[in-house]
Amino acid sequence: MTAAARISLPRLADKQVWSFNNDGTVMDLAAPDQASVCFIEMGNTLSGVRRFNGRGISDAQHLVMGAQAIINEGGSSLLAALYILHDGHEWALGDITRPMEQLLSLTLPSLAVREAIRRAKEGWDDAIYGAAGLPLPAAWTAAQKKLVKAMDDRMCAAEAVAIFGPRAAKQFPKFIVPKTTGAIRPWGAAKAEEEFRKMLTRLIGEERIVSQAALAAAARELR
Repeated sequence: MTAAARISLPRLADKQVWSFNNDGTVMDLAAPDQASVCFIEMGNTLSGVRRFNGRGISDAQHLVMGAQAIINEGGSSLLAALYILHDGHEWALGDITRPMEQLLSLTLPSLAVREAIRRAKEGWDDAIYGAAGLPLPAAWTAAQKKLVKAMDDRMCAAEAVAIFGPRAAKQFPKFIVPKTTGAIRPWGAAKAEEEFRKMLTRLIGEERIVSQAALAAAARELR
């Protein structure tokens, strides 16, 4: 598999916003860049980020189990690949929870903050999907967008019930339980990282994961 064609992405802000990478180097969050994306580091980071404000399963487990559910339900490998990276931006930006976004939209006089969050996520999504050699979200079909969103919502509801008990189901509309492989029980960080790497390898290929890691390492040496 050849390396992904490099795409040029617009800056999100004029000033630089530095954030640490796992190796002590930094990246500019205001400048989404395909060359900055390291899927190995992404798996390590997302395995330590827990959903529901730290009370749920890890982001990595959520992505792996949802991608496998898509396959189990007859979906294509492409759809599963689109799903497993839909929260990849949290590797760079952190987890901004839905309740927090809702709170900000209710307490601020405008939707400026929610729009800024949306733009930041979209910018890094483009960098991540480009690095993976997958269609950018703007090019997804209506059916692809609907399926990824639906599985995300179904997994969210199923995770809440599995973690918090039956009363949590009252917070969600009636949903079809995703056909996951195994029950939804929290994995340790090491297992979540390993399973993320295995599923991503299956969906986009080990060569791309390794070559992108090398590209990211080289880009960091230039800063």
